[in-house]
Amino acid sequence: MILFFYGTLIAGSGNAVAARAHDALTDLGRGWVAGALYALPDADGWYPALVAGQGRVWGRLYDAPDGFDLGPLDAYEGAEYARAAINVTGPRGRVGAQAYLWAGAVPADAVPLPDGDFAAHAAAHGWRVYGA
Repeated sequence: MILFFYGTLIAGSGNAVAARAHDALTDLGRGWVAGALYALPDADGWYPALVAGQGRVWGRLYDAPDGFDLGPLDAYEGAEYARAAINVTGPRGRVGAQAYLWAGAVPADAVPLPDGDFAAHAAAHGWRVYGA
C-alpha cells in the first residue's frame, strides 16, 4: 500500500505518531495531487487540510509493508479527516495512494496555501506544527 502525506505525518515533522509509523515505511519521494491546501490554527500548532481544488498539493509518498496497521494513523487524524484513495504524481509517474482528506467545511480562520506546500510554508513562517 502506498500512502501520501502532506503535513504533520511527513517524516521529520516531530509528530510522535508519525515517527512510530515511519519505523515501518519506505520513503518513495516527493509527489503532488490536484487540490487546494489550507493551514488550520490550533492552540497545539498548525495543521493542514487538503480539499478538492485546482492547484497542486505537495507531499511525500511512502510504501507501507503488507499488514501495516493504519489504526494509529486513523485515530490520530480523527473524524475531521477521511482516508481515501487518490491518484498522486510522483517520481515514478502517477500512482494510487491512500491519503487523509479534510472531511468537512473549511473553517473561516483557515489560511489558504496557494503554493500547496504545508511544510515549506510552516518553516518559512516559523509556525509550530501540530503534534511536534
